[in-house]
Amino acid sequence: MHARLGRPAQDVLELAVVLEAWGGIATVTALGLGAGALPHDAQPTPEQSARWAPADHAIRESVVPEGVTLLLAILAIAAWAGPLGRQLGPATLGRALSVALPVTLSLQWMIRSRYLSRQAGLRLLAADRVPLSLLAAAIGTLLLLLPGFGPIAAMLVAIWVGGTVLSRRGWGLAYGALLIAEAVGLAAGLAADLSLGAVTLATTIAVAAAVGTAGAASGELPGRMARALVAALLGALLGGLLVGDTSLGWGIHGAFPALALVPSVIGSVWGGYHLWALHDEIPRGLRGVSLAHAGGRIAHGPAAGIVIGALARLVGITTFLSALVLSAGFWTRGTDDLSLFVAFGCAALLCLLVSLLESLGYLRWALLSGAAGLAAELGMNRWAGAPVPGAGLIAGSVVGTLIAGVPLTGRLRSPGRMLATALWIK
Repeated sequence: MHARLGRPAQDVLELAVVLEAWGGIATVTALGLGAGALPHDAQPTPEQSARWAPADHAIRESVVPEGVTLLLAILAIAAWAGPLGRQLGPATLGRALSVALPVTLSLQWMIRSRYLSRQAGLRLLAADRVPLSLLAAAIGTLLLLLPGFGPIAAMLVAIWVGGTVLSRRGWGLAYGALLIAEAVGLAAGLAADLSLGAVTLATTIAVAAAVGTAGAASGELPGRMARALVAALLGALLGGLLVGDTSLGWGIHGAFPALALVPSVIGSVWGGYHLWALHDEIPRGLRGVSLAHAGGRIAHGPAAGIVIGALARLVGITTFLSALVLSAGFWTRGTDDLSLFVAFGCAALLCLLVSLLESLGYLRWALLSGAAGLAAELGMNRWAGAPVPGAGLIAGSVVGTLIAGVPLTGRLRSPGRMLATALWIK
């Protein structure tokens, strides 16, 4: 084992935590092994000898521009839906969106897990630009081969995934201006395939510039590929959940589904931003707790309170903004179906919990929650139909949320060794 802090005394304790938590080794033995595993000539550097620093706040703050970029993309769907539906036909646009959304979320989750969750995320992207370019070309080729709607789906994926990279680079406003310009062009009668092609080309060039100007390579390593692949599968499952309920009417009901999605997206961004406090508060709450008692319940521990606060923010802002959109239904051309807002709110809750499970390393539970939710949604659509719009999405999200809550309930009330190491020792 190799300690990363360069502080012998604290490194012994960290190694002991890992050995006891993951290896089941007794405390006294773990302390002895931890001391023996350290290099005896380790000398702390000025940077390494500082106190333990919480999670990088620059990455936390990037949640806000990424959320704004996501909102711009959703509003673009709303603004583009009418012109694209008239030019391509509602069925073609619906099929393109049903493929583009899961593929986009899959790639976004993979990129964030392996690269953008790191401080030097764009530099790590630049280091892997060759294999990533080959992967992008392969996915684009497969999408282009889909008959009828494939080219539109490929362009949408390139535009949306590129927006994630551009927002991390700090170019979200320029990206939003590009989306607005496309909306104006489509409303003015520009050909859908040509205008989307131009936006795709502009986005691709901007992404290349963003990654190419990110700076020199750093010593930070990317996330594990196996975990990034699991994250990609989680994104695909959640994307499938969004398009699996045919009563939502993607591509058929114009701007309606996209506008109904806006409140829950804002709520989930705010809730996710609040969850970053876990990285600061859990290790702080475990200070002074002996290893022998680390697995027990910690009185007044902060974990459950932080998660409850995040959920309250999600539910509160989603409810408030949904009421605003409902009140403006006359001007939004029919965005007035309450069940659809409930459906997207439930989906946002599931996405938040699955994301939390993934960040804590509960990958099997995260996969089970996403897969069970999607299966319940598809089963609802097949055997029970849609008594109200979004009924399948509500059923799937509720099932997935209940499953996701099983490991979180006990673990957050008793953070213990596993949660401490998952959040602190990377």
